[in-house]
Amino acid sequence: MEEMAVVDVSEERRRRRRAGDPRLSAAGQEVLARITTGDLADEFQAALDADSEADRSSVATTTTPPDPSGQRRQ
Repeated sequence: MEEMAVVDVSEERRRRRRAGDPRLSAAGQEVLARITTGDLADEFQAALDADSEADRSSVATTTTPPDPSGQRRQ
């Protein structure tokens, strides 16, 4: 019977998280850091808030709550 190697998955996840996303270039990582914690954070948060408000508005205008009597609304 072959021996199986035990891999610490949590340690591998920590290593990957510390290494960053390999899909991002150095310039992309710099922009992401500026968006999340730097000088672009306020602008990014305002854009997220606007998108969230737009989503709430579109749901509120397109969704009709069900009639409690169980009858369909016209």
